[in-house]
Amino acid sequence: MNWKRRGCYAWRTKKPHAPLGLAIIGRHWGYVGQTSSRWHRDNQHQHGDTRWGSAAASWSDLDPKCYPLPCLFPSWRWSRELSEWFWTWLLLPVYPEKKQAPWNLRRISRDRAARQRSARDERRAGRGWLKQKAVDILVTTCRLVIGSAILAGLIILLGR
Repeated sequence: MNWKRRGCYAWRTKKPHAPLGLAIIGRHWGYVGQTSSRWHRDNQHQHGDTRWGSAAASWSDLDPKCYPLPCLFPSWRWSRELSEWFWTWLLLPVYPEKKQAPWNLRRISRDRAARQRSARDERRAGRGWLKQKAVDILVTTCRLVIGSAILAGLIILLGR
């Protein structure tokens, strides 16, 4: 079964306003979908598609990581559709508009996602870029200090 080439997939992205960008609280499931060609679909999400005139996904600047999801019969479209429903309702991604579970309160409309993306782009390109860079350096420093403290605590505990 070649479910890495076709089938269902999920994108995990950074939360735009997560504190310190930590792994657990700093990332969330951004998108779940299905395709018959993962390579083409990944490129469409990341870079847009000139053939269909679509831009890159509004979440493609949030350091996305793609994970293949198991699908029973990936060659059959109806099986991929059912699997997509299942995974969407289970993982509760933030950005897809279709097939959303009614209890997913974190969902974001396409218009709102586009506004958030343009605000992030303006912040990176304009005066906020330097401030964002300083915050990134501060976050990296905090991660190193916290990691060092944890490592030192483990060494002290194991040394006793």
